[in-house]
Amino acid sequence: ADRKPATVQEQQEYIVSSFPNIGLNLAKELLKHFKSVKKIVNASEEELTKVEGVGEKKAKGIKEISEKEYKKD
Repeated sequence: ADRKPATVQEQQEYIVSSFPNIGLNLAKELLKHFKSVKKIVNASEEELTKVEGVGEKKAKGIKEISEKEYKKD
């Protein structure tokens, strides 16, 4: 069966769920709380940990992936 193109909502969930240790359920919680991918990556670690299920380690992972400068080896 042909898969319909992903909705914007599904794409947002996919992007957020690809952060370290953030699955689909947590991605949905983060999106519900912050309303956009941009707001999630701009949030502080402290703000991120206000979402149930997001601890310090997960918040650090989001910050590191979204802020660390890209260096191609």
